[in-house]
Amino acid sequence: MIRQMDNLTPIHIPENMLLLRRRLMLSQSDFIHYYLMNENDQPHLSISKLSTLEKKSGKDSEYYASLLAQAFAVDSKLFQLPPDDFAKNIDVFLANQRSVNGKTLTNLTPIEKKSSQVETLANALSNFLEDQILANKMKPGDKLPSDRNLAALFNVGRTSIREALKVLSVLGLINILPGQGTFIASDSSEFFLTPLSWTFFLGDKNLEHVISVRNVLELESARLAAINATLEDLNNLKLIFEESKRAYIERDFQHFLDLDLDFHLSIAQCSHNPILSNLLQTSRKLIKHISQSGMLSIDNLNAVFKEHSLIYENISQHHDDEAVLAMKNHLENARIRYSL
Repeated sequence: MIRQMDNLTPIHIPENMLLLRRRLMLSQSDFIHYYLMNENDQPHLSISKLSTLEKKSGKDSEYYASLLAQAFAVDSKLFQLPPDDFAKNIDVFLANQRSVNGKTLTNLTPIEKKSSQVETLANALSNFLEDQILANKMKPGDKLPSDRNLAALFNVGRTSIREALKVLSVLGLINILPGQGTFIASDSSEFFLTPLSWTFFLGDKNLEHVISVRNVLELESARLAAINATLEDLNNLKLIFEESKRAYIERDFQHFLDLDLDFHLSIAQCSHNPILSNLLQTSRKLIKHISQSGMLSIDNLNAVFKEHSLIYENISQHHDDEAVLAMKNHLENARIRYSL
């Protein structure tokens, strides 16, 4: 029987708070300064109070755990996990940090809408590289001309070229390797999907449009997978599902979340429609870079696992209508869960 996220108890909060502070390598005063300050920039508690909290559970342990959960954009129930489970997932906290009371707690900045100049230049660059590939003047894996040469070619500044290259990197068209240069991605077929990629990437409501298209692709992907999946396809899908199941049981949240993309892309591969698979990969990549929403929640993880299980079961049994319904339910719930 699958072990649910059970054994949650406030008694674990003190040790988990201490584990988190030590992982951040912060003194008690710095920990309070960065994560436990109110709107008036006053501490929620004293150093002596924090010392007491880290030693034993009290009636207000859950309150302070909720403050930390808000600062790290995670579910406060995570502080009630057994310490061994909590410790292996601390990096999930760090990945979900956000700004609190005006303090910047992370260097991770999602891609935002670019200026029209950068958009135009990036589009021109992608068209240039596409023409080079079609003319057999460049091939996947080739190194691009230097920033200086590209700037001269397009009659723009090197800063603009670098910004445009960052956009192409997000779209998966190029690989920027620090100290080595910029290279055409190994799968040149991505270049011939760029018109649709640009439709996703640009516009004031880009996230809404990307999600809408992604949902259409996901439903058709599930339908075709249930119809076309071979025994080899299903074995590959099973390997990913079983690995995510193991991560879920072992409460390795970060690995479970990482496998979410692999699970959906494996379904797309089962469809035997390479264009659909590539478009789905592009749309999911853009959602990841554009979206700033989503809070890590134990209830969410439980729900995602159950929904994935139902999708996997119907695809493996070649029940196409049921697979579509299961995927539709999963996507609708995801919109609610992450306010997308």
